[in-house]
Amino acid sequence: MMQDRNTLSILERLVSFPSVSRDSNLDIAEYVAMFAIECGGRVERFPSQDGVKEALLLAFGPSVEGGVVLSGHMDVVPVDDQVWTSDPFRLRQADQRLYGRGAVDMKGFLAIALATAGAVNLKRLSKPLYLAFSYDEETTCQGVRPVVEHIRRSVPTPAAVIVGEPTEMRLVGAHKGAVDWSVRVRGKAAHSSRPHLGANAIHAAAHIIAEIDAIGRELQAKPSTLGELFDVSYPTVCVGRIEGGTAGNVIASECTFHLEMRPLEAGQDAYVAQRVLRFAETEIIPELKRTAPEASVTLTMLDSIPPLVRQPSSTAECLIGTLAGSDHVEAVSYVTEAGIFQSIGLPTVVFGPGSIEQAHQRDEYITMSQFREGENFFRKLAETLY
Repeated sequence: MMQDRNTLSILERLVSFPSVSRDSNLDIAEYVAMFAIECGGRVERFPSQDGVKEALLLAFGPSVEGGVVLSGHMDVVPVDDQVWTSDPFRLRQADQRLYGRGAVDMKGFLAIALATAGAVNLKRLSKPLYLAFSYDEETTCQGVRPVVEHIRRSVPTPAAVIVGEPTEMRLVGAHKGAVDWSVRVRGKAAHSSRPHLGANAIHAAAHIIAEIDAIGRELQAKPSTLGELFDVSYPTVCVGRIEGGTAGNVIASECTFHLEMRPLEAGQDAYVAQRVLRFAETEIIPELKRTAPEASVTLTMLDSIPPLVRQPSSTAECLIGTLAGSDHVEAVSYVTEAGIFQSIGLPTVVFGPGSIEQAHQRDEYITMSQFREGENFFRKLAETLY
């Protein structure tokens, strides 16, 4: 059965798939793949290790360098704790708004990208149009990585990547990264009345956290031209969770805390990790080992999403700026998959319809005006490939 290529109809279908990150996305991925095939596209599939999810790279036009990648994620956040006015997985149009989970983050853009691909004249394309659709962006950003690696190894180098997160059609050239570590301190248990027989892991962790706070203040004090676009113009560190100990009268043998960093550029996370480990090795572990030879401090990276670093006058910036008629570039505080594309040398920006303020909210929506503006813009973008 031929798929409806009307942009609004495509969005209606996309919203109908409850593609929450924790669940399988194979149904929405199959719909997207079949749509692309019917439009004359080539489909590469990237299944997750457990086989319950799938990312896609759709290619339209010749296999040559200089193409454009439109990138987005198929997963959405849950609606479990939200009371919606209507079914979140049934698109509703009212008051010049389109309501539904993912309407703005970011199935509205996916619908526009698919409709754009469906409308291109394949015979006229001199450069390719790619659609890169991922899973798990809302959790780990792992779903896009095999797609990016495939582009690096096997695809003629694209000229630009446009990540269509909602920016209200304003050009975003930079965002911070996000790095998460688990820090585990091991000491030795003893009764609190005889502390000299133990090694208090919680006390040791407190000293490490104080050092992390000092590192954060140092980072804040260092000026950086990269931070000029941001409201918070420096990289930040945060200890947001800590647990340890078994009872109030027992010296804690173990303490674990969660450390998060928002770097402005590559390498800043490695600097922080090295500083923390060096402090632990010189100041903390020797003291712990006086009574606990088995004592240790370990730093385990849980997740790392690279920042998007501004590249003035890149092909991506110039493409969007020329079509939009503006050279204004912004930075945003949220994280996207853009830095992952940039990490393999591809000029990348974030640019898409709708407001990030509506993302993840009850009664999530994209305005009809933003939806139509995005539709018209990306049709014009595709015409630059003729």
